[in-house]
Amino acid sequence: MKSEDKDNYKLRITNYKSTAKTKNKRKIPKQVRNDTVFVKNSSFSTLRSKRPFTTNYSLLTTHCRYKGVFITATDTEIGKTYISCQIAAALKKAGINCGVFKPVSTGDRLDAKALIKAAKINEKPETVTPIFFKNPMSPYGASLFEGKTFDLRKVQETFKYFTNKYDFTVVEGVGGLLVPLKKNFFVSDLIKSFRFPVIVVARPGLGTINHTLLTIDKLRKDKQKILGIILNGNRNIDDISVKTNAKLIKEFTKLPVWEISWDGK
Repeated sequence: MKSEDKDNYKLRITNYKSTAKTKNKRKIPKQVRNDTVFVKNSSFSTLRSKRPFTTNYSLLTTHCRYKGVFITATDTEIGKTYISCQIAAALKKAGINCGVFKPVSTGDRLDAKALIKAAKINEKPETVTPIFFKNPMSPYGASLFEGKTFDLRKVQETFKYFTNKYDFTVVEGVGGLLVPLKKNFFVSDLIKSFRFPVIVVARPGLGTINHTLLTIDKLRKDKQKILGIILNGNRNIDDISVKTNAKLIKEFTKLPVWEISWDGK
């Protein structure tokens, strides 16, 4: 990549160093092993670090028992779709056959359209998001309000469709872990059924330590594999907590923590 092009690329995926030891390990494209892969996004920037935001491909693709990752969050409207799109776009650019899947949406299917565009795949929004409710509320609440049911079988069938068709699938959840999908069935239960490792997206500001630790505690009680935590969003310069939140969350959880933000341009 020419040096002048690098100014237009803000999200970096680190060099992949193959650790495959057996025939069962998935082969990674040559360009991922040897090159630094840049994803074009002129309005994406990092904070509190001179290094661009990085994701290690070995975390996402070398575990032969995993064929994807589940993106969850500590709350709604935190940036799950943005992070999911960035990961899908990076993997696509690296030559990996990557699918995207958001099992349920309420209000609209704009997230599904964004995911399809990022992954550059030929799928319909109705396929990427098979369960949809018109009212912007929890899926269970919307199902009661609209007199519909949450079709878990349809979700599982669509999940199998993506994992069979694609080498790797980025799954985006809805809200946080304890958002109810149906009676006595939550997002955390869906994660357990998929058996994918998890990335947690959280806010960078005041209150995020509590929300993030509660989320990590729940995932660990469920014995879920956690790849890391992303603090996503603009940092309020009047919020002094942003100076230490990432450091403290890393200290308490012993997990990788990244901070990223839109620059507002």
